[in-house]
Amino acid sequence: MHFIFRILFSVAIFTTVLSCSQEEPAQHWFRGNTHAHTVICGHADSTPEFVTAWYHERGYNFLILSEHNHFIDPDSVKMPQPLRDDFILIPGEEVSGHKVIHSTAMNIDTLVNWDFNHEHVSEIIQFQVDGAIAANGHTILNHPNYEWAITAADILPVKKLYMFELYNGHPSVRNHGDETHPSTEKMWDELLTKGMKIYGVSSDDAHDFQKIADDESNPGRGWVMVKSQNLTPDAITEAMNHGQFYSSNGVFLKKCGVNNGVYSIEIDEAATMKELLSPDIFGKKVDEKENGFFIEFIGPEGKVLSHSKTMQAKFKIDDSSSYVRAKVTFTRTHKAGGSEEFYAWGQPVFTDERKKDH
Repeated sequence: MHFIFRILFSVAIFTTVLSCSQEEPAQHWFRGNTHAHTVICGHADSTPEFVTAWYHERGYNFLILSEHNHFIDPDSVKMPQPLRDDFILIPGEEVSGHKVIHSTAMNIDTLVNWDFNHEHVSEIIQFQVDGAIAANGHTILNHPNYEWAITAADILPVKKLYMFELYNGHPSVRNHGDETHPSTEKMWDELLTKGMKIYGVSSDDAHDFQKIADDESNPGRGWVMVKSQNLTPDAITEAMNHGQFYSSNGVFLKKCGVNNGVYSIEIDEAATMKELLSPDIFGKKVDEKENGFFIEFIGPEGKVLSHSKTMQAKFKIDDSSSYVRAKVTFTRTHKAGGSEEFYAWGQPVFTDERKKDH
């Protein structure tokens, strides 16, 4: 019965709710983290209750306690009191398999099996995706550059995978690549250019709540802003699986949407500046650059189609690009010299066959 309800819910919501990038006045932005750990995993420092309270106290709207191969029933977690009525836990698990292939099984109703090995990494990913679907959930493929475990070629053959971690706040996951490995953002453009329909998620992968430092995997470093009519596990999960969100590690947006074929971005400067006062926030260290905001619209092969230094920008979408995505960068002086960058990533809007609902 629960499974039938979810099917009916999914059909109903998408008769009225469009993509992240499709503006709908009745919808709201909900902030959430899809990847956090507790003492249950054996290498984190806080209880499920403490972790939940951390996000609740800082204004998040939803959280997944994504433990390694362990299903945490939200009903088993003592919620903060007084509990805000705009905060929920979404059931999940970090399916942690062979060859360092990890994924968040989102909004599942039972434990997803991790124990499957194969010579091809894509088959392991597919096993995890299929397992999440069997548990009535969806998959976010986690930190592909951790131990350089996953390449774009490994992801491309996988069916019914619509989300991966574009940004992960753990200091060891190598989001930005190196001299011989592409960044996750370049990986994303490769997948999108080759025809895959996949959205980029930002998360904490938080383990360390008691000590805040550059080399700790702290909370508050990556999150998603989901556009949904309702704050329920089903509504949030379906919205994300259809790209109705933007991802961030520091930048907030007032607008991230498409209306009448125009992709519009508007930066929320006040919210961004307030967030960046937090000691939890760490940006990407870069050589010294001009401070301020920078908006880009990006197409196939990562080509910048348009850019602006204003606080809002628009891009007219046409069939000349099979997809267009948005990126906002905020640069400020780093206390140790040079600069540091923070980002918000808008999801791709498709002009080819991928614009159809999946």
